[in-house]
Amino acid sequence: AGDRVVTENPTYANALDALRHARLRTGSIAVSDTGWDMEIAESTLRQTAPRLAYVIPDFHNPTGALMPEEERLRLLAATRRTGTWLVVDETIADIALDVPAPAPLASLAPRGGADHVVTIGSLSKTHWGGLRVGWVRATAKMITELTAVRVCADMTGSVLDQLVALPLLHGMERTLPARLAELRSRRAALVDSLQRHTPEWSWRIPPGGLSLWVDLGEPVSSALSERAAAAGVHIGRGARFGVDPGTFEHRLRIPYTLPADRLDEGVRRLATAFHDGVPLPPSVDRPYWVA
Repeated sequence: AGDRVVTENPTYANALDALRHARLRTGSIAVSDTGWDMEIAESTLRQTAPRLAYVIPDFHNPTGALMPEEERLRLLAATRRTGTWLVVDETIADIALDVPAPAPLASLAPRGGADHVVTIGSLSKTHWGGLRVGWVRATAKMITELTAVRVCADMTGSVLDQLVALPLLHGMERTLPARLAELRSRRAALVDSLQRHTPEWSWRIPPGGLSLWVDLGEPVSSALSERAAAAGVHIGRGARFGVDPGTFEHRLRIPYTLPADRLDEGVRRLATAFHDGVPLPPSVDRPYWVA
């Protein structure tokens, strides 16, 4: 508690919650849908020397940005110089829609140069959201220490889920292409719906990942998410992903993981809430998005 950590801003909301729950002091490195400013990142690391840095270099959540290899090498070197544990979240790394899947960040380091890197991932994005099986890659010493902490926290994960996960891991090369093709189609459907229903909004199409980071053009994200919830559309308001309160009020994270017809209906309801400025009647259907 009280240690300094650095994250990207914006970043994965549940990671921020975990850091705050641990009572850590959080600093930030700005990232946009066009990428990272590595000079500022290096300066922040040099000036604050945080104990830990948490990054999502692969189809960043929520912006969708992909960190170039040169910047990955600079990040590895900068965190090694400052003695900072680098936690790399590769949960979305395999959701490469328009480019080849990037190599694991730790693999870019020279031999022995990644012993400060802890890489984490999950099957919940590549296969099914309900399969809450994650993984961690680190030094043998670190894995031993993490295992001891895990026993104190909750003993172990579900054995049944792990047995289900094993053949899925072995069959990734066979099943992943179909998953990616489906996501490309749904991303195109979401873009088409947004162009028809909310042409005043703007976004960049990410080369991978599961969502669009949409600019509303005005700071109404939190109010809009409340209005939309009354219509059964549960959406990720921008402020949820910000390190500092009240930031990213002009942004929404809109996933493209549902079938095209549900995406279109969800966007239609979202657009109505935005244009009318009043709640819609409650929906009797399932929520269209759960962020």
